[in-house]
Amino acid sequence: MKRKDKDNAEYIRSKLQPINEKITLPDELSAKNIASLVSGKEQKKSKKGKIIALRTISSVAAAIILAFGIGAAINHFNKPAINKMPDEIEQAVTPLSNNTKQTIIDYFTVLKAEYEESNRFVLFEEIVYNSASKDSAAMPESGVMADDGIATDMNTSATGTNSSSHGTTNVQVQGIDEDDIIKNDGKYIYVLSDSSVKIIDAANMKLMSKTDFESRGSNGMYIYKNTLAVVGHDYTENNQTVIEIYDITDKAKPRLVNEFSQDGGYFSSRLIGGKVILLSQFYVYPEDINLTKGYAVYDDIAPGVTVNGVCERISPDMITILPQQKNYSETYTVMTTVDLDSSEFKPVTSAVLGTGENVYCTTENLYVCDTVYNRTETVAGDMVSVTDLGPMTKIHRFSIKDGTIRSEATGEVKGRMLNQFSIDEKGEYIRVATTTGTANSVYVLDKSLKEVSKITDIAKGETIQSVRYIGDYGYVVTFRQTDPLFVIDFKDMKKPKIVGELKIPGFSSYLHPFNGYLVGIGTDGDDNGTTDALKISLFDISDPTKPQEIDRFIVPHAYAETGHKTVMDCSEKDILGFIYYDNRTGDSQLATLRIKEGKIEHIGSYTNRKAGEGESGTVYTPDGGEEIIMYDKTMYSTFAIRRATYIGDTLYTVSEHRICSYPLEGGKVIATLDF
Repeated sequence: MKRKDKDNAEYIRSKLQPINEKITLPDELSAKNIASLVSGKEQKKSKKGKIIALRTISSVAAAIILAFGIGAAINHFNKPAINKMPDEIEQAVTPLSNNTKQTIIDYFTVLKAEYEESNRFVLFEEIVYNSASKDSAAMPESGVMADDGIATDMNTSATGTNSSSHGTTNVQVQGIDEDDIIKNDGKYIYVLSDSSVKIIDAANMKLMSKTDFESRGSNGMYIYKNTLAVVGHDYTENNQTVIEIYDITDKAKPRLVNEFSQDGGYFSSRLIGGKVILLSQFYVYPEDINLTKGYAVYDDIAPGVTVNGVCERISPDMITILPQQKNYSETYTVMTTVDLDSSEFKPVTSAVLGTGENVYCTTENLYVCDTVYNRTETVAGDMVSVTDLGPMTKIHRFSIKDGTIRSEATGEVKGRMLNQFSIDEKGEYIRVATTTGTANSVYVLDKSLKEVSKITDIAKGETIQSVRYIGDYGYVVTFRQTDPLFVIDFKDMKKPKIVGELKIPGFSSYLHPFNGYLVGIGTDGDDNGTTDALKISLFDISDPTKPQEIDRFIVPHAYAETGHKTVMDCSEKDILGFIYYDNRTGDSQLATLRIKEGKIEHIGSYTNRKAGEGESGTVYTPDGGEEIIMYDKTMYSTFAIRRATYIGDTLYTVSEHRICSYPLEGGKVIATLDF
């Protein structure tokens, strides 16, 4: 017997024997019976190999018996009591709310049964071939996951027009704040880096305090009156989303007053009138579901919440099951409202069985959108034919009017949304733009998410690069070799129509309304496609039927950070700022432009890199130590500008461990603060 075969047999025996010893097998499956039956056949083939055959077969027989034993144990002790989804779930066409504990238990018991059925031999095969476990396979390679936990929202594009004397986070919907790594209240600037919030007296460029976020990673923060709310994630035990509330009445001594966590990885959040809406996604692994008397254990399948150290499971009547159309989900979207104005800290949590990719929020409604891929299977004899029906976007609308998040409607449209700005609510209607891979469409839905109208086959063979809705019009940019900007008239929601089109080289990956104009930030191009230059386009959209590019600003060998939170809108002073990266050096800079009377004027470009820094030499590390580098080319370096803001006539550029101030109208650095 080969050493490898012997090792495999011994390995199987060592793993399965303890379980097998607890199981009584019928005589027909005894080791003696199986060995004699199989070895008898082997002896007829080769008497010379009799001893070897018997030894080999005995080991294999033992493994087979152990396999039967483990299978019997699973079937006997862990067999789900039900294997078909209850009719009320199977046949549901609207969200199922106010569920009982048994309904949730039945749902996951069936998922467990389906998993067991489709993976009956997985356990044995994993042991034989020593396959990697689920946990090890899911872990990212070293260096893959960012250690700073900062969400830059790379895949979104948005904007909001600011009218105050200081900068605010650039958001999608005016009056609805989004978490960010910097905040500005007109006197103090708050910077979140290395899971620590720095409060800076902007006028004096003085560090007032440094508050460490108790959890391991932070995603963003909110400032509301004298309250700082930091949202983040904690991977120490379970994957959890955390919010910590600080009293910052005394900026030099922030005080932690409340903390809350909910199961699942951080998904998104919003701040509306003093209420933080916090979303996470919690996945239940079917293979890890424990069964008691054939049913799933509720504490294993329901997401938990922790308020100031007190843990509990979400009540089943606060869990909604979305119509899955036989594609059942093991993922919850957990949603909590935290009232920052209330003297009592009582977060209200609900959950939905269903997942999402993008979040769009108004003052009354929250929309969670997810992409699903539909396929059909046709079986003919031994052949299975799979037909790909393409992506679909599922849209779920939740009411958030009274602080409680309630499921109101669910629907779907063909195609995939680009990002959160592909969807918009206007009055009683919802507008959605999608791409199928071969063409693009725009849909109009009612509040029940039923289709009212649509425009299909927009720019066949191209894909959507950016979307923006402004009043009665929608602006959609597609691209293949040139940049068609389509203007869609939604004045009659039942009959939307394309009324204008403009084709120019390159494409805009972000559209920003600015003082009556539309600004496109993207990539320059020629008749053959794109180039390696960044382009800012100024569009005149005063006549929807004749959109025009009336000016442009080109930065050679560069590309822009198109996340909407990186754009600084100072429209009160006709100034727009954006962050870009030099492809040749990797240096990060902020450029400011004056946009006025149909012209773009370059005011200045700024860097947080001091003279000589980044060359061979010394730079400071977060813990105060030193590090020798040859040349810093990473965009997320100590010097890379991540955000920009302003107070009065002063511009502030913020990087990981440094903030610099400049004259807003252009000029040399005024002050620098390292932290």
